[in-house]
Amino acid sequence: MLVTAACYLVIGALLPPLDDELYYWCWAQTPQLSYFDHAPLSGWFVAASTAVFGDSVLAIRLPAIVTSLVVVGCLGKLMQPATLWPWVILTPLFTFGAVLLTPDTPLLLFWTLYLVWLIAAHRRLTPRPGEVGRIPPALWLLGGVLLGCGALGKYTMALTVPGSFVSFLLAAPRRWRAWLPGYVAHGLVSLVLFTPVIVFNYQHDFVPIRFQWAHATASDSVWWRTAPEFLGIQILLFGLLPLGLLPWTLLNLRALTRDPRLRVCAALYAVPFSFFVYKSFRGPLEGNWALAAYLGFWPVAAHWHGTVCPPRLRLLARVVGLGVPFAVVIGAAIHLARPLDFVPIAGDRITRQAPRLEAVRLGAEAVRRDGRPLPVFTPTYQMTALLRYYGVDARQMYADEGELVPGHTRPSHFTMPPQSHFDCDEFYVWNEEPLHSAMARGLEPAVVLGSFPVVVRGVEVSGYRLMYYRRLKPGEPDSTPR
Repeated sequence: MLVTAACYLVIGALLPPLDDELYYWCWAQTPQLSYFDHAPLSGWFVAASTAVFGDSVLAIRLPAIVTSLVVVGCLGKLMQPATLWPWVILTPLFTFGAVLLTPDTPLLLFWTLYLVWLIAAHRRLTPRPGEVGRIPPALWLLGGVLLGCGALGKYTMALTVPGSFVSFLLAAPRRWRAWLPGYVAHGLVSLVLFTPVIVFNYQHDFVPIRFQWAHATASDSVWWRTAPEFLGIQILLFGLLPLGLLPWTLLNLRALTRDPRLRVCAALYAVPFSFFVYKSFRGPLEGNWALAAYLGFWPVAAHWHGTVCPPRLRLLARVVGLGVPFAVVIGAAIHLARPLDFVPIAGDRITRQAPRLEAVRLGAEAVRRDGRPLPVFTPTYQMTALLRYYGVDARQMYADEGELVPGHTRPSHFTMPPQSHFDCDEFYVWNEEPLHSAMARGLEPAVVLGSFPVVVRGVEVSGYRLMYYRRLKPGEPDSTPR
């Protein structure tokens, strides 16, 4: 654990910040009850950390580092035997991913703590000879607090509800009076803690939740594209074991339920992971949505590896089952230290981030040198966040037709309320190209104040322009193409 902590601090300090991390840093500058994109806890984490340690990249990432150490430590206690534990630490999630601050940071923390709590509750429910199994009210209260905090981190925490319910059904289906009232009570406690998100959505006509719901329930008839994409990402991140052991876990639930630890872990792995696999056949699914389900999987995998898998095959199982994510980590580390020539430069997202950030930093300096107190509009929330981190009054351009304008991204925290460049007489634009004709009507042609190339491994792959725009005066002809 000490070695892991030291590695996390080094990686967190050296790895260039990602766009989304700086986006959540922007959240922290204006703490709110919740945000358009996600529940608020990741922004609150950053606000607390940067208030103490400043706005460095390491300070932004410190909550993620602490969270990852807690998760890794808990997994070390739950995985019996612990033979697979070092291999799990060497997966992408617990190496490079461990230091990245995202909404998954509070989700993984409180999902893990909820998993530990649920095991403790099941051990109280499973009586010893001569005892009556009972879960005390204080324990139910603690479970509700953990569930509510997880929901404040990311809405995916809701999947622990069916998973934990199934675990209680497996434990004591006929003794439902011993757990169902407390289970309902702990759910009510979690709803009370979730009140900030409910209030925020009420204030904004529930637009954020509707947006997230539409995003989560999007469907696509070409399942043969969405499912392999999702499953392929899972193999790259976690190997073949999670997919390979899902049928074994479902077929052996009766045997696994004899042990409260395995019962809980199997339920909180099989239920959400089966849902995500099913969802991948229904429509597009982001690869990181299933991250929390693996927290219950690893103790089940450790049990299978240590007691079911024949000893002569255990090394082969580790290599075949976990070799792919281990190779991904090694390859990414080598590429960061010394870029590999066979990696196409155009798609090299690993080494492109540093020169891209440098171009943005130079652009921010150019804005300050120009000296005019004008806002800088960008077409994406990611670029808006980068410019704000470098001290620029950046705003995201978004109109009702924004989704139809090439290069413009979805609404975000920056578009509540929308920041319209049409309301400004003068402004800057930071973009790769001049404004699209739909966004440039009524404006004079752009005046390019500077160009800032992004050079990756000696090759210019893209670049940005800082442009000045001014609104046409009454009577001036509008030459914008229509």
